[in-house]
Amino acid sequence: MKYYYHPGSPNCRKVSALIDLLGIDAEFVFVNLPKGDQAKPEFLAVNPNGMVPALVDGDTTVLESNCILIYLAEKVGSDLWSEADRIEILRWMFWEQSHFMYATGMVFFQKLLKPLLGQQPDLARVDEGIAKFRRHAKALDGHLEGRGWLVGDAMTVADLAVAANLTYAEATGLPIEEFPNVRRWYAAIEALPAWQSTRPALAG
Repeated sequence: MKYYYHPGSPNCRKVSALIDLLGIDAEFVFVNLPKGDQAKPEFLAVNPNGMVPALVDGDTTVLESNCILIYLAEKVGSDLWSEADRIEILRWMFWEQSHFMYATGMVFFQKLLKPLLGQQPDLARVDEGIAKFRRHAKALDGHLEGRGWLVGDAMTVADLAVAANLTYAEATGLPIEEFPNVRRWYAAIEALPAWQSTRPALAG
């Protein structure tokens, strides 16, 4: 099994952490994004979108981070993917990709990536991203009231999917302190050795 990744990517972080949690034997293939490895023909043959993460397992190629999470959890029969709770798990994984990732990613791009590229952040876009973050974090906080995890009584792949978006919360100044249930829940994720071992250097 080959796993194509970049350690600074939140989408890769969730997959890397799951591989660690499940003890899966995978070959980690570093894709150097700043140097343009994602645009090289050999990588585009794996993922024509030119994006990480990507997974190749024998004759099977799996793209999109949340799809990879489900594939790996199913492959080893992990309780992190519960067939009984699959609709709720998928609900949060779709929510993460449609809403939460967009908000946090907007701030991450403006406040961290642009300066690395020698560009000035667009403060209007930062404000827009933070406003979107507050809107969606409020919904997440309300859902987590009285709950330890997003779905059921134990952690699932949905928790990893959503938590990855908070990787750069401190470094980008996202107002996570306004949402006590989110902070409590994320602290439980951060306590996982697999999560700690995948913390990017820029995360603060």
